[in-house]
Amino acid sequence: MEVTEDRLIYGNLNMQNTSMDAAKEVVNFLISDAVVVARILNATLVVPELDHNSYWKDDSDFVNIFDVNWFISYLAKDVTVVKRVPDKFMRSMEKPPYTMRVPRKSPPEYYLDQVLPILKRRRVLQLTKFDYRLANNIDEELQKLRCRANFHALRFAKPIQELGQKLVMRMREMAKRFIAVHLRFEPDMLAFSGCYYGGGDKERYELGEIRKRWETLPDLSADGERRRGKCPLTPHEVGLLLRALGFANDTYIYLASGEIYGGEETLRPLRELFPNFYTKEMLANEELKLFLPFSSRLAAIDYIVCDDSDVFITNNNGNMAKILAGRRRYMGHKRTIRPNAKRLSPLFMERDQMDWDTVSGEVKAVQRGFMGEPDEMRPGRGEFHEYPYSCICEKPLGAIVGNKSGDPQSEEIKD
Repeated sequence: MEVTEDRLIYGNLNMQNTSMDAAKEVVNFLISDAVVVARILNATLVVPELDHNSYWKDDSDFVNIFDVNWFISYLAKDVTVVKRVPDKFMRSMEKPPYTMRVPRKSPPEYYLDQVLPILKRRRVLQLTKFDYRLANNIDEELQKLRCRANFHALRFAKPIQELGQKLVMRMREMAKRFIAVHLRFEPDMLAFSGCYYGGGDKERYELGEIRKRWETLPDLSADGERRRGKCPLTPHEVGLLLRALGFANDTYIYLASGEIYGGEETLRPLRELFPNFYTKEMLANEELKLFLPFSSRLAAIDYIVCDDSDVFITNNNGNMAKILAGRRRYMGHKRTIRPNAKRLSPLFMERDQMDWDTVSGEVKAVQRGFMGEPDEMRPGRGEFHEYPYSCICEKPLGAIVGNKSGDPQSEEIKD
């Protein structure tokens, strides 16, 4: 494929919402969509910029999080990628680069009809706030390019990758198998979702003050949001879910999270249910210091450990969870459990009225279809990044010829 260097697109990846979900845009899918758009437009892609203006304030850029040279070289046969717009190119332009925001989930036809003519005229185009700007269902070859970008071209920078793998090794030294929980119980997450957990006026005031950071959020019924499954489960409820599903109290847990609202007091019931409970701070105190000012890099470390866990439990089906679920399916259908919060929240709110066997039975019943089975979603349904059906072989992993190590990462998608 010949890519013309007199057409360049570059983008600003919108890193919005919440601190722990920093990983959602930093890790994968917006970047992979930018790669696909460059292919559609037959344009050169400038390494994406990351938005530094979101309130959680992290000045990390692409090169701080990913191995940029690997990214460029891996995609060379698909899309030409450059680290920046060449200075001489910018000096030759009569006007500044044209900036535009594409409607959400735009199909390839929109890019060809509406974006390409502008790109041809202006030669350099900046696409801003590039979150969910490409349709979910597109041509299968473009879907495969999404997967190549997501699962092969994006490799974490060496310091992040090395520390993440050290934490995995430390978990494995303690237990042959462990589960990872993406707790999503940070103050900003709870405030953004409009949830309330019984903490009285203090909780309402604290979360209400945080919620003011988003000017366009509507007024919500906190109790109604919980009953509709729009709120994360509490750490205690996550523990009850795991016990009800049959995880014993000697199970080793890695907790992926930022600051927990309520701190140790909030975590205590989960820790009592599962005393073998670890975080990146507990496993890498001194080694973590260099990363502490950067939410995105901390999230990337959590991502690596969650990806390598035997079972991954997400407490909120946000973008990080979707990306990880998709990657785990692609890498051999490693189990990802999604709480059916719409059914679980009211059940747990009324658990004192039932005995434990009844609660456990109800939990198992409502979790059918949310346990990460390979055939959980029919092809073409759900978000592609969570269900990358076009990229998953029908043969079982062990039948793949040439993969002597059994490591799915050694396999690539073939055109």
